[in-house]
Amino acid sequence: MQALRSRARAPCLSQGRPARVSRKGLVVQAKKTADGPSIAVVGVTGAVGQEFLQVLKERNFPYKSIKLLASARSAGKQQEFEGETYTVEELTENSFGNVDIALFSAGGSISKKYGPAAQKAGAIVVDNSSAFRMAEGVPLVIPEVNPDAMSHVKIGGGGAIIANPNCSTIIALMAVTPLHRLAKVKRMIVSTYQAASGAGAAAMEELKEQTRDVLDGKEAQPVIFPYQYAFNLFSHNSSMDAEIGYNEEELKMVKETKKIWGT
Repeated sequence: MQALRSRARAPCLSQGRPARVSRKGLVVQAKKTADGPSIAVVGVTGAVGQEFLQVLKERNFPYKSIKLLASARSAGKQQEFEGETYTVEELTENSFGNVDIALFSAGGSISKKYGPAAQKAGAIVVDNSSAFRMAEGVPLVIPEVNPDAMSHVKIGGGGAIIANPNCSTIIALMAVTPLHRLAKVKRMIVSTYQAASGAGAAAMEELKEQTRDVLDGKEAQPVIFPYQYAFNLFSHNSSMDAEIGYNEEELKMVKETKKIWGT
């Protein structure tokens, strides 16, 4: 499910500071701290951008400063984070001065346009879109599966881009990789049922509205998706390769698995 993507563990970028261990066994570090990294969240007003903030809170991720970035339409909005109120800034190519880590979740086109600018400015870009997943030289990382792929990336060591795999790839490989290491996997048959959240906040709202309409005996009005989403099942709304019978979403999983496993 798309909603689970944002819950996948974020790459752990070493700061070289000691950490304490909580009673639950999770590594916990200080929150706002003078020697923490400067963070930027791109697409902060979207569903996944909000989840980024929530995960940063839950993990007590150390940070020196945080910059909240979104489109011109969202610029000027107020956002509370850790007891402080921040003003959302418009995303531009000049947004990344003195940023150490830039978390991107604003769609592939935005990542392609501004990700390289952030990298050039010296930021480590963690991209949640499909923009760089298959790009040569860009590590495609599931930290619990192939953390060594980003072992060369260090804060202060120059800019870099780390790609986050598709949600279905993350979930599948978390389970299947241990089996693959014992006995090479030759074929997998996978069925995924994608959540509305994968298409963003507007799609989630459309699902709510359609559900309400259908239960009230009214006709659903598709806008974000080409078909009724509530109480329905249809092939993923991506292009279909007629020659091999797979849609784009299915091919993502095939290609990403091969890259992560190095096969």
